[in-house]
Formats: sequence, structure tokens, C-alpha cells
Amino acid sequence: MNDDSMTLMSASESGSKRHPSCLSFFPLDRGLVALVLVYSLATAWMWWAIHSRTGEISYTVDDAYIHGTMAKNIAASGTFGIIPGEFSAASSSPLWTLLLALVFLVTGPQPWTFALLATLFGALTIERSNSLLKAVGVAQAGRVMVCILAMAYAPTLPIISTGMEHTFHAWTMVGLFGSLVAVSRNASKNPGAIFLWALLAGGARYESLFALPPLLIWLAWHRRWRFAFALGAGMTLPAITFAAYSLAHGGFALPNSLMLKGNLAGVWKIKAFQVVMENQYVLVLCLLLLVAAGIRIFGGKWRGKKLTWLPVSVFAMILIHLQLAQLGWFYRYEGYLVILGLIAASVLLPPLQDWMRKLPLALSLSVYVILAFTTLPLAWRSVRATGEIVHAAANIRDQQLQMALVTRHLGNGARVAVNDLGAVSFLTSARVLDLYGLGDNRLTRAKRNRTYGSNILKARLEETRTDYVICYPSWYLPPDQLPETLIPVETWALGDNLICGSDKVVFYGTSPEAAGKMAAALEAYRARTPPASRSTNRMYPVTPHG
Repeated sequence: MNDDSMTLMSASESGSKRHPSCLSFFPLDRGLVALVLVYSLATAWMWWAIHSRTGEISYTVDDAYIHGTMAKNIAASGTFGIIPGEFSAASSSPLWTLLLALVFLVTGPQPWTFALLATLFGALTIERSNSLLKAVGVAQAGRVMVCILAMAYAPTLPIISTGMEHTFHAWTMVGLFGSLVAVSRNASKNPGAIFLWALLAGGARYESLFALPPLLIWLAWHRRWRFAFALGAGMTLPAITFAAYSLAHGGFALPNSLMLKGNLAGVWKIKAFQVVMENQYVLVLCLLLLVAAGIRIFGGKWRGKKLTWLPVSVFAMILIHLQLAQLGWFYRYEGYLVILGLIAASVLLPPLQDWMRKLPLALSLSVYVILAFTTLPLAWRSVRATGEIVHAAANIRDQQLQMALVTRHLGNGARVAVNDLGAVSFLTSARVLDLYGLGDNRLTRAKRNRTYGSNILKARLEETRTDYVICYPSWYLPPDQLPETLIPVETWALGDNLICGSDKVVFYGTSPEAAGKMAAALEAYRARTPPASRSTNRMYPVTPHG
């Protein structure tokens, strides 16, 4: 019997002895209960801190409202897009958008829904992480430690504060790897679970597809053909379905966000290793995975090749992500990699714990100190990220949410162009044109074809009969400058900008009549809207020569 099997058996046996007989019909994992309790208190504190600073529901990025707008339109009219009746692929998480739409059918389009779902799936990610660690053979104390580190270093609170799909994505990926561990232990004969988790992961975010190459190679190497087929079919089905639907409606095979933000143009330029070296927290994660895989392969009595695929696959997935996608955007894009990376590296814990039991207490503690020291870059990143939550949410409240309030004063159905799509489209009934292109297929195509510029923008504003423009002028420098026919009415300057695309927003009219209505809307906004608490936004009406 190999070391992995022995470890798993001992873990199972020790787990069964922990529970009193009176709880045999309802066994409690006390470590998991403690984790969820701590998590609940932490997230409650975070939302309370945000509300205390902003006085309302606010998120740390504006993008949460983009998914909300699309979900609102799906629930109301079946339209997958920003404008009712017009298709646009503004979401790279189709399953999250559909989930929001289902919730909206019950609750209506409520902004607190994003916070509720993101928080819920964070808790579910903890449950699946604990289950995966248990399957790997990690004892309860180790599971608690790894889960705390994974959720802290992801970092979970900043990711949840975005109100987006990233905890949902992490939940699906951890669930998928948990079902694959069952396959590697020969504990699963039915590929249905693999297919279901792969389907959820593929629909949660397109980055899930980065796991396919290493996992398919591993399954093929062991001739697990049914499981390989279930994984490939489940993971690719959402992407294929979306591509067919999008192409049939005049869009791209990929969502607009990937067409505009992905590294499609530089895919053949090797950059992954450079990104690893430039980001210490990624380097630490990769080194932990390499050490875990190396010891599992060459570690003498610590060897246990059955689980070697886990750190190897996650390491490969990290490199593919760094090659094709991005990091950052308020720490959320790589959150699932940090969680999976720390869990995969934990395959070292069972043999390490057995070895440490033989050491004096002082030496055992020193091992934990050394392990903690190696993760300092991740710890520092987490502390910094958590400290930015309230500041970023206040920025969104001060800028994007106030822009939406001004837009409401322009009237129902007002035709408004923006380059920050979320709050204005979700919180108003305006007909919104997205100048950036996420919500407008023609402008996305113009950017991809390198024809985007002043003439295209002017033509698009005229085609859509847009009367008002609210945007960052710093985003429109030659040759992509705004049309000269726009009439500036007022400038807003954000004094402590951390997260917004620019600290300066300008309100325009596309005609003298529209400029007059915009000025009236701004005056009505100031007269009827109480000043935002501790706002750093400053408003400067534009002079006739401005």
C-alpha cells in the first residue's frame, strides 16, 4: 500500500474517532465551523465598514454593475446585452450573469444582490477547500491553517468587495479539483461529477480553460478516457455555446472583454516567466508548487506520486494564465490561482506533519515560522489589499454612483455615452452607449480593426442619436480623441483617486440644446441630492471658453 493511501486512511480514521457517538448521525467538522464563523464575522465587518464610509451599497469596482445590467435585461426581456433588444457580449462570465438574472426574477434588480452572492460563494469556497484538503489527507489543524492562508492571501475580502463572480469562479475550480482527486484515488467511477464541475467552471470564467491542457494530459497519461472526455466536454461547452450564440447575433466568438483586454495579439511572445519574476507573490506560489511536486517525485520516504499531478497541474495553469491573461484589477483576476496554489502545495503537509511529530517542540515551531516567512510577499499583498477596500468603495460612490444620479435627472430613456459602463447603465433607465466598447460590438470591432478614433466615435454618436457624453477625457488622446463638436458643461475632479479609471470626469452635450439640458440636470442633482459624506469629489462648471 502506498504512502498516499496510508495517509488518507489514517486521516479518515482519526476523523471518525473525533466525533462522539451522539453526533454520529450529524458529524460536525469543527474546523470548518470555526472557519465559516470567522469568515462570516470578517465579511460582516467589511460590509459594515463600507456602509459606514459610503452610507449605501457600494463596490470597489464599477464592473459589478455591468453584469447587473445584463442580468436585468435578461430577466426583463431575454436580451443578452446592455441595451434591451441589442446583443452585446460585455460579460466574460455568462453563468454568473444568468445566475444574477434568476435572482432578479425573484428580487428585482437590487444592487445588494452582488454582495450577497459574492459572500455566499466565498463561504462555499471554504467548504470545498476544506473538503479537498481532507481528500488530500491533511489533518484538521492543517486544513484550518491552509484555508485561512488561502482565503487571506487570495485575498478574499477585497475580491468579495468587488461584488463580482470571482468567489463563484474559485468555488467551481476548487470543486473541480476535488472531484479529480477522487478520480486519482480511484474513489470515483462516474465521470458525471467531473462534467458538472467542469461545466460550472467553464461558465464561471473563461480562465478556467487554462486548466484543460495539464489536466487532459494527466488523464490521458493514465488512460482515463471517460473522465478526460467529461472534463473537456464540460469545460468547453459554455464557450462553444456562447460563441455560436454571439456569432449568430453579430458578435465575436469571445466576449468583448477578452477581445479588448486579453493578450490575444501577443500570444506567441513568451512572457509568463517574466511576469513570475516581476511579481514576488506569484514567484512564491510557483516555488511552493515546484517544491511540493519535487518532493512528491524525488522525496524518498516522502514520495507519493498519486498526488503529484495536483501541484504540477496548478503550476502549469498559472503559467498559461500569465501568458494569456492579466493580473490585478483589484486583485481579483488571480484570486483563484492563489487559492488553488496554496491547496495544491499542501500535499506536502501529511508527510511533513508525520516528520515534525518526531521533532522537539521548538524545532517543530521553527518549521512553521520558516513556512510563514516564505509567504511574506503574499501576506503583505493581502494586508495592502484589505486596507484599500473602503477607500476604493468610496471612490466608486463618489464618482460612478454620482454620475448615475446625474443621469437620472436627464430623464427616462436619455441617450448617454459613457466609458465607465456599470453604474450608469444599471441604476438608470438611460439608453447607454459604451465608448470603451465592452457594451457596443461596433466599437469593439473598430478597436480590433484599428479604425477607432474621432471619426468613428462621432459617427457612432450620430447613429445612436446620443445627446450626452460623460467620460474621462484622459482616455481620448490623439489619434483617438473625442469629437471636437462635443460641448463641455462641467468637470468633476476626484481628490483621492485609487481605483477609478481617471480622477477627472467631464460632462458634455452633443449639441447646444443637449448641453443646456445637461447643465440643468447637474443643477437639479446638486439641489436634490444630499452631499455625499466625506466626498472628495470637486465640481467645476466649464466656462464659455473652457
